[in-house]
Amino acid sequence: MRDAAAPVAHTPTALPDRPNPGQVQIPNLGTSGTRATQCTIMVSTGVRDRIAHYQLTKKMEAGKEPTNSVVVRRAFLHAKRGDLFPKLLSSVYHRQNPVDDEDYDDDGLLGEVVGRRAERGRMKDSTQQSFRPSYQELATYDAFSTAYGFPSRSDFLDACLDEFLPSLPASGRRSR
Repeated sequence: MRDAAAPVAHTPTALPDRPNPGQVQIPNLGTSGTRATQCTIMVSTGVRDRIAHYQLTKKMEAGKEPTNSVVVRRAFLHAKRGDLFPKLLSSVYHRQNPVDDEDYDDDGLLGEVVGRRAERGRMKDSTQQSFRPSYQELATYDAFSTAYGFPSRSDFLDACLDEFLPSLPASGRRSR
């Protein structure tokens, strides 16, 4: 029997094997890859607000506002340079499959139920965000998303954006 006061060292279900960044196979689309296409992803509302704030800040600093596509590209490149994809995947996994001590099955009798909702209510706090990547950028995002085992392109890019974008400034108002 487990001591109720002792912390539980829970090991989550193993995440997929992570490739070396050089192992990700990205299709070469040639000149057709340079054309832009319309794309929509689902991001958290906090990330969407931070995108708008980042764009406004850059506009005030440099006089130019980066497009949504440029912000997504910068977020991806930031994650790639820092080799952050395993960390991002882990955070996405834990956000979607929260584990409480009372859920831990010491003997493994019940097994894991992948994809089971742990909470009632809305699944995700998300909203649509459109951007216009090139076909080559989209193929690259999809290749990395798939290679690292992210559930979807939206989850992958939302995690990249969440890691890259600065926090929103504290509100100027104070409640009394």
